Amino acid sequence: MRTQLNRTAVTGSLSGMLAPPTTPANAQFAFELLKLLLQVAWANDEIADQEAAALRAFANKSQLSPEQQAFLAEWLSGSAPLPPPNLGYLKDHRLDVMRAVKELLMTDLHVDGEEEAILSQIGALLR
Repeated sequence: MRTQLNRTAVTGSLSGMLAPPTTPANAQFAFELLKLLLQVAWANDEIADQEAAALRAFANKSQLSPEQQAFLAEWLSGSAPLPPPNLGYLKDHRLDVMRAVKELLMTDLHVDGEEEAILSQIGALLR
């Protein structure tokens, strides 16, 4: 079941979630978060244009390396298997992760049942 979200309920943007990485730790967090967000975006076996655009904007703002940008293009197109995120690393940033996941889920103004379920699963995994 798809839930239609009110456009006014969507505030901010995923690209504004993090400042550009200035340390290796911030860059690692951005890349691990991106890998998790890809899992979320593909949870319903398709990726909405708005979700893909938000992920690209986040990647650009996070200053991913050219190699990471190339991987992102493959992952967004579905031509490469999705990478598993390092949940152990992301646990230390639980609130930021959950905020980013919720923001991504709202980018296409629809939340599928699969997407709601994955949000709950992520919350449990990061405890």
